[in-house]
Amino acid sequence: MTEYSDMVEKARISMAVDEWAKGVKYIHCNKGVIETKFNNGDIHYQETKDKGKGWTVSRNLSEKRLIARMLRRKKG
Repeated sequence: MTEYSDMVEKARISMAVDEWAKGVKYIHCNKGVIETKFNNGDIHYQETKDKGKGWTVSRNLSEKRLIARMLRRKKG
């Protein structure tokens, strides 16, 4: 029964990283722009004025790098 334990552990970590990466690291407002940074490194900008535009800057980090970041942040 333990022959698949390593595959199950990898899947569990992968699912945990997917959930963690969607989390918000911080929100910062300055000069009418709201900056929201996520744990995966993506940053979303939103203008606060009426019909203000929004855009996202993606980091596209590898899953290996995201796992390392998640484990480092959870230890600290």
